[in-house]
Amino acid sequence: MANIDVLLNNLDEVLENSMNLPLSGGRCIVDADKVRDIIDEIRLNMPTEIKQAKAVVADRNEILSMARKEAEGLIRKAEERAKALVDQAAITRQANSKALAMLNEANQKATEIMTQATTKASDLTSQTTSKATDTLTQANLRSREMKQAAYDFSENALRATEESLAKALAEVRATRQALKTTAVESMRGPQSNQGGSAPKG
Repeated sequence: MANIDVLLNNLDEVLENSMNLPLSGGRCIVDADKVRDIIDEIRLNMPTEIKQAKAVVADRNEILSMARKEAEGLIRKAEERAKALVDQAAITRQANSKALAMLNEANQKATEIMTQATTKASDLTSQTTSKATDTLTQANLRSREMKQAAYDFSENALRATEESLAKALAEVRATRQALKTTAVESMRGPQSNQGGSAPKG
């Protein structure tokens, strides 16, 4: 499976080799099917960590959006409440002060919500980055372990084969020596019986 850099180079090559249209201001004709195939391969090769990071960014935007809506709702309610107090016939300075306090409290709470949302989004991003780093480290470690295991297996298999061949070679040499000895003794046997002395009583 090709990596993303190779696929991007292939896409760049397709664009460079495309046919320019005359009088079109630099437009060109490209093989749409080939471009789609390369884009599909890029999507298939996109690491899971990048997809998770995109999900975290989407979650962060959603958190900030919800916090913004909640803050706006609090401010709107406070403004409505303050306006209701102002519209009352028996309005007093105390009512104005209370309305201002409510607005300040709403603004403060909205700021706190936004701060908490931003912190939570940052924590999610940090956790995802840490997890991606751990995953990559574990993958590299696993790759080294698999390479070492493959090397050990090959080494053991070659050693066993070498020992088997050495044993078989030794057996072949021993068999050849035995055949040679038997042949020599067979050729020397009759002569020894004719020239030998009589057995002792």
